[in-house]
Amino acid sequence: MNNDNTELLSGIYKLSQTGMEATKAVLQKTEQTALRSELEEQYNDYSDASAKAEQELVSNGVMPKDLDMLTKAMMWGSIKMNTINDISPEHIAEIMINGTTMGIVDLTKHIGSCTNADENIRNYAKDFIQNEERHIENLKAFLC
Repeated sequence: MNNDNTELLSGIYKLSQTGMEATKAVLQKTEQTALRSELEEQYNDYSDASAKAEQELVSNGVMPKDLDMLTKAMMWGSIKMNTINDISPEHIAEIMINGTTMGIVDLTKHIGSCTNADENIRNYAKDFIQNEERHIENLKAFLC
């Protein structure tokens, strides 16, 4: 597997893992049923993407790197601080939209820098971004 393929798949894996952790954290704070359903769907999409990226990496002899404990702790702490005074659906949706947008930006940069990645892996990354954009659109409904 060439380095660009590894880099792009590793980026998808990392973003999926980060998304799973963040979604898990905000789900604990979410009471509104429709928002919970959207977040659970987003979590499942992250889980599926993570498994697919991991499978591709492992089948090519690359062990994906999990999030380190410091990163997880910082994320959990940030979400906890962000929701200490406001657990409204509007605020939860805003947190998720902001995080999802940062992931889109990060993966878009990876796609741009991994010009030698196989077309199917580039398309997988683009599909991941489209899925993230769909989640943002769904979350916008909770901002009102």
